[in-house]
Amino acid sequence: MSGLEIQHKRNFHVIRWAIALIILAVAGTYAYFGIRWYSTGLESPLPLPVAAADSSVDESPVTDALITKHTAATDEPRYIEIPKLGVTNARVMKVGLTSNRMLDMPRTLDDVGWYTKSAKPGSGVGAVLLDGYAKGVSRGGAFEKIATLQKGDQVSVERGDGKSFTYEVHDVRTMPLEWVLKAGMKEMMYSVDPSREGLSLIAPAGKWIPKDKVFDSRVLVRATIVE
Repeated sequence: MSGLEIQHKRNFHVIRWAIALIILAVAGTYAYFGIRWYSTGLESPLPLPVAAADSSVDESPVTDALITKHTAATDEPRYIEIPKLGVTNARVMKVGLTSNRMLDMPRTLDDVGWYTKSAKPGSGVGAVLLDGYAKGVSRGGAFEKIATLQKGDQVSVERGDGKSFTYEVHDVRTMPLEWVLKAGMKEMMYSVDPSREGLSLIAPAGKWIPKDKVFDSRVLVRATIVE
């Protein structure tokens, strides 16, 4: 009788160890894919509850009242319109550079940033540099479909004085962030056609890298003013 009890206890220990090993294996697998996603942005084949964009950005829709009340200096951009993308009167906010020398972004998903060191609309030289979000955690941003723009599409920028300027797209590229930081930003500060005022649009693209809190690519659009 006692021998049967010993055998039963041994079987119980084996089952316990097997369950423990399975739990450790599952935990290790989740940890591996979680760390990989955090470091590289590569998606996991397992259902991990992870964000795919900057959760600090305000994703509340901008009301019509706030859009109407928005103001800008007479010679600075106030609104941007991109008819092909359905972008109408998106507010343009001033932005500078972040502490790590990257182009800053507006605080709200539906707004667009104007880099204050770039040209002003109607100045006739250089390029007006604007950036915006392609997507947030819960929905798309002002530049959600910017990569679908094609040569010849038009973009309009309205200044604080109400005067509007129309630009025609010259080219659209998606480039690695590393290249953008090294050469792309400088390139986007100048018009693709030195004889005409330019407009440059930038939007994050590619994979979200949680460790660095950035997307690993950028969509770059260059356009020139329509005389």
